[in-house]
Amino acid sequence: MKIQIKAPAKINLYLEIIGKRPNGYHNIESIFHTVDLFDILDFEESNNIQLTCNNSSLAVDQSNLIYKTVLKMQKYFNVDKAVKVHLVKNIPMGAGLGGGSSDAAATIKALNKLWNLNKSKKELELFAASIGADVPFFLTCGTAFVEGIGDIITKINIKNKYYFVLVKPNFGVSTVWAYSQIKMPLTNINKIDNILKVLREDCLKTDVAKKFFFNRFEEVVFPRYREIEDIKKYLESFGCATLMSGSGATIFALASSKEQSVDLVEKLKKCGWNAWSVSSFEVQDNAEVENGYNRS
Repeated sequence: MKIQIKAPAKINLYLEIIGKRPNGYHNIESIFHTVDLFDILDFEESNNIQLTCNNSSLAVDQSNLIYKTVLKMQKYFNVDKAVKVHLVKNIPMGAGLGGGSSDAAATIKALNKLWNLNKSKKELELFAASIGADVPFFLTCGTAFVEGIGDIITKINIKNKYYFVLVKPNFGVSTVWAYSQIKMPLTNINKIDNILKVLREDCLKTDVAKKFFFNRFEEVVFPRYREIEDIKKYLESFGCATLMSGSGATIFALASSKEQSVDLVEKLKKCGWNAWSVSSFEVQDNAEVENGYNRS
C-alpha cells in the first residue's frame, strides 16, 4: 500500500509569550492558520526505514524529524514494521511556517493507516505532543487558538477563505535563538481577545488586521535581521496588513484578493525575495484525520 499526504504550512496571526516555565519552555498565546503551501510526503511499506528528499541540503538520517517520528512510533505503539518515505520539500526551512512539525504530523497520520494501527484522533494527538509542541495542531490544521507550550488547542471555525502573500529572505532564523532573546516579564495592550473576536465573526479585513496582528518576536528579530523588517515595510507600502510568522524569517501580508496576492508576488520576486501566493487551508469538520490523504 502507498499513501500520499500533503503537509500544509501555517502562519501565526498573533503570537505572544506569556511566561517561561522552570524547564525552560515558554508559554504562548497564538493563533495558528494553515495555508495551501504544502510539503508532499509519499509513504510505502518497507522492510527498513528509508527517507529520501528532493532537497539535498536536508538531512535524511535520524536527526530528521520524520525519521525520529517513525522510530518513536515503532516503539510507542510496539510495531514491528517499517516505511519508505519520500519528501518533496516546498515549505522553506527556518521560516516560521511549521514545516517540520507539519511533516511529523503527516507521518503520524500516514503510519496510523499504513500500519493498521487504527488509533483515535485523541491517541494520535497524545503521541504527537511527545514529538513536538506544534505537532498536534497539524493533525487537524485549519485555524486554532493555541496556548501552553503549543499543546492546548481550541479550534476556530472559519468559513471565509483569506488570501496571503508569504515572503522570505535567503536565510532563516533560529527559533532557539529567538526565544533566548525574550526578556520576561512582558507587557502588551494588544490582547488576543481582539483578533479572536474578529476571526470568530469571520470578518478579518485589512483595517482590522492592521490593529490586531501581533508577534512578540518582531521586537527581537528585526534589530538583528534588518532585511526582514525591510520586507515588512515594503509590503506595508502597498497598504497591506503584515506580520512576521513564528520566529521568522517569513513575513506575510493579508491580500484583498487572489489577484492582488499574485501581483505582489511578482513585485517581490523582482526584489530578489522568495515569495508565494497562498490562501487559507481549512479541513472540513467531517473529514477524516488524515487531510490531503490518498491511498493506492
